[in-house]
Amino acid sequence: MNFQEQFVQYLKDHVPNHVSIADEIAELLSVSKDSAYRRLRNDTPFTLDEAVNVCEHFKIDTADLFRTSGSSINFKYNKLYDEKDSFLSYMKQLLPVIQGVHAKGGKIIYAAEDVPLFHHFAFERLASFKIFYWSKAVLNSDQYLGQKFEDNLIHPDIRDIVKKLHQAYNEVESVEIWTEESINSTLRQILYFAESGQFNSKEQAHEVLEDFHQMTKGLQVKAEKSSKLPESSISNFTMYNSEVLIGNNCIMLDINGNKNVFISHNTFNSMRTSDEGFCEETENWIQNLIRKSTLISDVSEKHRFQFFKKMYDSIQHTAEQIDKLEF
Repeated sequence: MNFQEQFVQYLKDHVPNHVSIADEIAELLSVSKDSAYRRLRNDTPFTLDEAVNVCEHFKIDTADLFRTSGSSINFKYNKLYDEKDSFLSYMKQLLPVIQGVHAKGGKIIYAAEDVPLFHHFAFERLASFKIFYWSKAVLNSDQYLGQKFEDNLIHPDIRDIVKKLHQAYNEVESVEIWTEESINSTLRQILYFAESGQFNSKEQAHEVLEDFHQMTKGLQVKAEKSSKLPESSISNFTMYNSEVLIGNNCIMLDINGNKNVFISHNTFNSMRTSDEGFCEETENWIQNLIRKSTLISDVSEKHRFQFFKKMYDSIQHTAEQIDKLEF
């Protein structure tokens, strides 16, 4: 079946029975009723403009149409560039998304191959390090060429936006699925910068690592309370430990049953879709992960202790490796 035939079949399947498709198309395209029938019999193909007009008239989502035809799924690609203001622009686009989820009573489900970026933003030095690392090592930004890490390299506007992102994420309900490998990415980044001489001193590397240690301790408290809000009894945080490797950061926004999925690409960029079939498949995958995971928030004291102890051991091992380096 070619696209023309699939398009016509889609119309017949989705336009209400009481509506005469031929009459509607004849009036819409300013053609005779006979010409409309020829299109519906596939004797005369729809032009691209005609197909677009028909889709708009019958309120057909082209993403659904393409999925039905087995062609593709539409994604929006959120990409960071190496320009000076790219990171700030990216964060400014992300903030209203997170705030909107909270305002509409939705939640975020985060399958975390790496530490969810919002947790880093609780500590200014750690946030600066992550932004510096992403800008220099991933984006190859010219503005940091030949420079070592310094807190004041990060623009105040970026510092301000990441604080707002951290606060917004703390307020929204979230479910996070971690593995014991989730912290390793940031630990490797810190050690790589130390090994490649991109800290000014061994002490500076340890300061960043200590912020990461404090972030981890704060996360343990959040898991114990089932809340990301300090001094609050509101339960808005659920944390799981998955023994199944996740393989990629995947975020689902669920707002009263309306879902969006973000898939990480090339470290920090992301692809976003609201495609119903893709979101349903992703939700099934997430639920399968949860079924094979251990709940470590709220009452799971033993499992929580064991999980975080392994994290602290990994942090200590990284500190020992830094100590062995010559600066």
